[in-house]
Formats: sequence, structure tokens, C-alpha cells
Amino acid sequence: MKVSLTVIVLLVPLTLCGSAISQFKHLQLPEQTHFSAENESVQKPVPLPEDVLVILKQDEMVRNALEDENVPADKLPSTWFSASVVHLSSPEKEDLIVVGEPPLSGANIVTFWIFCASPHGYELVLTAAAHDLIVRKKRWNGHLEIEMLAATAVEVSSVLFRWDGKRYAEYREKSEDIK
Repeated sequence: MKVSLTVIVLLVPLTLCGSAISQFKHLQLPEQTHFSAENESVQKPVPLPEDVLVILKQDEMVRNALEDENVPADKLPSTWFSASVVHLSSPEKEDLIVVGEPPLSGANIVTFWIFCASPHGYELVLTAAAHDLIVRKKRWNGHLEIEMLAATAVEVSSVLFRWDGKRYAEYREKSEDIK
């Protein structure tokens, strides 16, 4: 009787903790929608899938960095990238925003690669360098719009990308003088 009472006394708190932990998992923070060259831009990093690394190895900037750093392509360091899951078209599809890390980033600019999930793996749908990448709430052709911002000493630029059915394409660019 003492043994079973001890087991019950120990199991009740563990069961309650397990229940609390499982409820906590459902209270995840919303996915990241703003990435910047100014700070540690990926808040909830995920490992890069192998098919994404294969595509990144073919990128000209990545190939140049591999050559500059004297690193063979088959040894591409995953530390050169950070990735975050985003849902650009639907909650079921886990798309990726990949952010270049040193040596693939500069002081005030970073390259972003956007990959959309497909039945055949991930597909590269946009590569662009900017200071900021913002996933907007507005949809176009079923996908969220993407805005990229950049700045110089005299001008701020914004480029809006919309889904064209196969990839993100430039829709509108505007620049303003800094006042």
C-alpha cells in the first residue's frame, strides 16, 4: 500500500507537468516576419535541409566565397547561413528564408534566399541582397508579399516582390532621399 501511494504521489506532479508542457508547445511565438542586417536576424533558426544546401552551393556569391576562403564546395559550412521557417502560401507548407552569415554578409547588407516547399523538395524562388526583408500580410496569387529595404547615405529604397505563379518577381521599386 505504501509503495503504490508513493508511486501515485510521484506520478501526479509528473502528469501535471507533462500536461503543462504539451499545452505550452501549442503557445509558440508567431513566426518571424522581419529580418535585418543590423542584428542577429534569425530568432528561431532551423537546420538547412540537404536539398537547400545543394542549391546554395550553385549560387555565384557562395561559390566566390568558397573560393576566397579556400573551402571545397562539398565542405560548404552550414554556419554561413541561418534559416527560419515561414508559411508564405499556406499553414501546411513550411517555406524557408535563408540569411547569409559571414563571410556571406556585409556590414549593412545581407543576401536573402527564399525557398518554397514543393512536392519535389525545396525550390529557390528569390535571391536578393538588402538591409531588411519583411514578409508582409498582404497576399498576391496566394503567397504573402515580400518587401526588401536598403539604404545609402543619401537614399532609402524599397522593392516589393509578388508571387508570379512560379517565383517572387519585382513588382514595384521606390526610392526616397533621406532628409
